[in-house]
Amino acid sequence: MTDVDFREMLDAHCLMQAGCYVSGIETTPDGGRYLWSNAISEPGFNVGIETTDLAWVRATSARRGRLPAILVTESADTLGDHPDLQAAFPTRWMLGDCRGAQAPVMPEGLTLATEDAAAPGEGYLSVCGGLYDDACVNAIAEAVFLPVLRNARPVEGVETRHLTVSADGVPVACASIYRAGRLAGLYNVGSLATRRGNGLGALVTRAAMASARQAGAETLMLQCLAGGHVERLYAGLGFSAAASPTLMVFAPGAI
Repeated sequence: MTDVDFREMLDAHCLMQAGCYVSGIETTPDGGRYLWSNAISEPGFNVGIETTDLAWVRATSARRGRLPAILVTESADTLGDHPDLQAAFPTRWMLGDCRGAQAPVMPEGLTLATEDAAAPGEGYLSVCGGLYDDACVNAIAEAVFLPVLRNARPVEGVETRHLTVSADGVPVACASIYRAGRLAGLYNVGSLATRRGNGLGALVTRAAMASARQAGAETLMLQCLAGGHVERLYAGLGFSAAASPTLMVFAPGAI
């Protein structure tokens, strides 16, 4: 697991999400990449990686009506003091060894369903549409994110599995794995806001780790904000930090 470097994680992420969140990738003049999404305007989905060419990222972002954003690694942080930096979000890219992962025993009343398809079913999507206490935020997810998941398409070399945990037949938690070779990615982990605090996130993550092993993966990777309860949850499940890039969002316009 320790021989998976950040470049391999980035390459895998780009491939795994090519049929879903990543609509396209452009090469930057300094050899980096700019990932963009047609449907989602958030900076994390429209971002330069392995680049510090802010002028190019700004111009490219402007053409797509997006804020300029760059995922900056610790070793290439030349932009942290830029006067046009609007926000910085420290992230954590984590790895977990799934070779010995075993499927968890479902507590009474809970069942697990797995879909082997590029796009998840409506039960899974119903969880994604109820992750937040704020109904307005859930409405945004329903309008923006769920159509992207519904329209996900297969990608050559990627195996996709969507997991849904139900309580007495009602979907309450979900997660997805995307496997490419020895590495799998963990995405869209969540539980209904009304069921939060019952250990469902940890339960569906353990199930995803076992599913990744069954699919042939050795290592499971994920991305989350640094320093919060989500990172602590994954650390408690055996994941460790592999990289800590910062998502930097800049003001549009000339440098």
